[in-house]
Amino acid sequence: QARAARFTHAAMYLLFVAVPLAGWSYSAAAGFPVVLFGVLPLPDPVGRDRALADLLRALHGTLAWTLALLVVLHVAAALKHQFVDRDGLIGRM
Repeated sequence: QARAARFTHAAMYLLFVAVPLAGWSYSAAAGFPVVLFGVLPLPDPVGRDRALADLLRALHGTLAWTLALLVVLHVAAALKHQFVDRDGLIGRM
């Protein structure tokens, strides 16, 4: 359980960064400008390229679904600790 928790946490932190970067790169490759908070236009990290945009779109989707799955797993583990193990984990969080 400890190894699974460490892996899940590390993967979620990695994906918290990778998902937006893949989305930003996809948008740039597809020719869509990204404006942060509707105020700050971000530079394009990659040039406009349809084939690259298709690849990045698939990557972004896969990474996002992986993150969603890990979040569900994380919540399920927290609920298991709360209601099955009754070890006070949520109280310590």
